Amino acid sequence: MFSYEKICSQLLSDTHPRTKDILTKRFGLYSEEPQTLEAIGKSHGITRERVRQIVEDGIALLKEKALRNRKENPEVQEVLRYFADALRKLGYVKKEDLFIEYLEAKPLSCEVIFLMHLEDRFARHRETEDFYPFWSAKREYVDQAPAIHQTVIDYLKEHSAILSDEEIKEELLAKIENQLHHRTFFSLLESSKHIMQAYDGKWGLRQWPEVNPRGMREKAYIVLRNAGKPLHFLQITEHIDHLQKLLPSRPERAVLSQTVHNELIKDPRFVLVGRGIYALKDWGYESGTVRDVLVAILEQADEHLSREELIQKTLEQRQVRESTILLNLQDRDQFARDEQGRYYLVHI
Repeated sequence: MFSYEKICSQLLSDTHPRTKDILTKRFGLYSEEPQTLEAIGKSHGITRERVRQIVEDGIALLKEKALRNRKENPEVQEVLRYFADALRKLGYVKKEDLFIEYLEAKPLSCEVIFLMHLEDRFARHRETEDFYPFWSAKREYVDQAPAIHQTVIDYLKEHSAILSDEEIKEELLAKIENQLHHRTFFSLLESSKHIMQAYDGKWGLRQWPEVNPRGMREKAYIVLRNAGKPLHFLQITEHIDHLQKLLPSRPERAVLSQTVHNELIKDPRFVLVGRGIYALKDWGYESGTVRDVLVAILEQADEHLSREELIQKTLEQRQVRESTILLNLQDRDQFARDEQGRYYLVHI
């Protein structure tokens, strides 16, 4: 829609050569990488503070030029209005990279950011420990962001639960003193380094495994929890592969089924209940072999159990054939039968 490089070039055409070079390096214009104040200072033989001053003065001059030459250079005003309209549609706030993505200007992101510095209506929240850089068409939202951010974090920590968009609106928007449009509110959440939207669209703290699962085991746990039933490790692998495509940071390597199998074996949260089939211990499954399960069942029973009762209770814990259960019951060192043919444990 706009030739951002051309607009930047026109604006800088009659700028002092040193100022032009410093602005180009600082903002990374024309396919250059943005440079630090210190690096630019070394290349020009001046201090980083002097570089900062030249950048600020250069931006001020270009702002004045853009306003003074509205008729001569209307495209600058058009592009700034375009940015303002886009921010308005997004709730007046947007994380910097997501705003660039919305404009479909990723290859020219540096030029867009440079041009946005020429409009006083736009306020940029720099990157901090709490926020990624974001832009706002209303400066008060930048000022309110830290307090809003802390309110949400405190609520999530207190309730220890991830929330849907609707729950966020109902339970948190009402707690904000200065009422915000939900688009503005969600854009502020998107900019947080501590609050994150999970793969299923719900919001929680980035450190929570159910929001931002990092290792293979955490992903497998989510897969099984969502399935609500035991799955073969090949099925778990397929589900993990799908899950990873929904996560913000996607690993480059494909998920290997053997890797998943190995990780499941090592983690006590997962119980092998059949040939390659895993369930969650949270569901009441006991770890161990079929023989271990039979021993646990008889230990917990306050009476001897029939073959049918043992088979039924074991099949609730393991996906195996009845013949496998009967084979294990033949171990006379552990299992004995009374006169009615009911089983009990042999205590040595």
